[in-house]
Amino acid sequence: MAAWRPAPPAALAAACALLAALSPRGAAAADFEIESTTAAQAYEVASPWGDTNIERRRLMQTLGFSVHNLQGKFTPGEADYSVTMRIRLDADFGVNGHLEGAEAGGETDYSIAGGSRFIPGLREAPLDLMYAYAEGRNVAGGWLGFRVGRQYVSDVLGWWSFDGALVRVTTPYFFRIEAYGGLEQRGGLPLSTSRFERQGVWRGSHSGFGRDKTQPDSAADFPSYQYAQPAPAFGAALESAGPSFLHGRLTYRRVYNTGTTITQQFPDRGGGFRTLKGLRISQDRLGYAADINKADLGGIKGGFSYDLYSQLVGSAYGGLEVYAGSRVTLGADVDYFVPTFDADSIWNWFTHDPVTTITGRASVDITREVDLAAWGGARLWMAEGNPEEFGVGQCDVMGEGPDCIGQTSFDPAGEDDLEDYARDEANRAASYTTDVLANLAGRYRTRTTSVELRGMLQTGERGRRTGADLSGEKRLSGQRYALGARVSLYNWEDPLRPDRGATSFGYVLGAGYRPGEAADFKIEWEHDMNRLVGQRFRVVGLVNLRVAP
Repeated sequence: MAAWRPAPPAALAAACALLAALSPRGAAAADFEIESTTAAQAYEVASPWGDTNIERRRLMQTLGFSVHNLQGKFTPGEADYSVTMRIRLDADFGVNGHLEGAEAGGETDYSIAGGSRFIPGLREAPLDLMYAYAEGRNVAGGWLGFRVGRQYVSDVLGWWSFDGALVRVTTPYFFRIEAYGGLEQRGGLPLSTSRFERQGVWRGSHSGFGRDKTQPDSAADFPSYQYAQPAPAFGAALESAGPSFLHGRLTYRRVYNTGTTITQQFPDRGGGFRTLKGLRISQDRLGYAADINKADLGGIKGGFSYDLYSQLVGSAYGGLEVYAGSRVTLGADVDYFVPTFDADSIWNWFTHDPVTTITGRASVDITREVDLAAWGGARLWMAEGNPEEFGVGQCDVMGEGPDCIGQTSFDPAGEDDLEDYARDEANRAASYTTDVLANLAGRYRTRTTSVELRGMLQTGERGRRTGADLSGEKRLSGQRYALGARVSLYNWEDPLRPDRGATSFGYVLGAGYRPGEAADFKIEWEHDMNRLVGQRFRVVGLVNLRVAP
């Protein structure tokens, strides 16, 4: 079956031509592999306020293609070349599905309902090129490796994607050096997604604006929807390359914003908007992560990332794991996180405080078929000032009683006394809210059967969520067929919205069929119910196909 695929980027095409030129004539045929995944879903989502139901009819399709050993016969330790790519179609045919009457079609047509329902950049069937690169390994006697094209980088700075080139030099002295550069993958650009950008900026293509009545006249209609422009980027890393029980990576990344950005949400008195142009920082971060693991003892890990623009530690973590015999594993972890944003984002103006999670865990293999695991600890939410006292203090400053909380709006910029109160450090001392966390799981599994029971609890001053689910799967006829089921019961409460507390029950029934190594078919039916959303249903179908020599 032939499948449509986009033309590869120019850099990838050039790299393929180079590899073809380097390949010895008359060499053995290269190895190839084709993979396809199709997932279809149909379900509804209720809004937090319970008055809007959004229908979703989603189809996710990926197609991957790889060619290995372009140089001919593979020889361990010798140079080898390959080309790899994957594209994804993530369509949602439920867009506009919840709009009726005069608003029908309003999410994608600006001329409907005065544009009140229009969402810039929303597409029913967005297509993105997940990755597409040519790679060379063990070049120049094993010293050099490279990638050219769209690719991922994954380290303590997080998952990231760019279009460009990466060069890696591996030395015989237990370390390697990595350098890369190109353009960050950004939403609104051709065959791209926004999932790898820094948070805090809503960007997208404005190519259709002003062309017809289905699109806004100009960017001024949606000033918070910023222009999607190329984002030059570069980075470097120093990484260990042995011994096998030790790994460390020091990494640095910088990304620039270009083009025009609108710097105000509302027009000035003349109806215009201020803008900023030119090359400027998007992100500038440094990070380090290391881990040591001995199979007979345990492991220790730790890392951090530092945001050079915000001048703060954005994340840090540490963990200890002990192998207490062949059947027992004990561990403890701490995770520290502070939200950081793209340098163009308005969210940099607001305070953002850390969340710290401290947990302990244990797992026990009781027999070869039965194992238990427990995990628990606390999550600390830090705030600048006490939220319960701050509002009362503002009411007092303005000469209002405590009943003004939630009833009266104040503008600190327009009242000197209110501004002084907000900036007084005595009123901004750190306060903490603590949640208790707990998870417990038990599992029984054989070659053809698995049963798992899981329970969880998260509770604190801001509310409570607890529940459990029981799941099982049975594989038949040499694991060609599979039957599965899951039942769940959860309860939650929110002190700020007592009317939103509820108990939810749900079940899932599934079946699978695997005719061979090249194909896998699955289908699931899900039914959830509670007093807030009534009855909710979801149907999921999944098809995996793989072709290889």
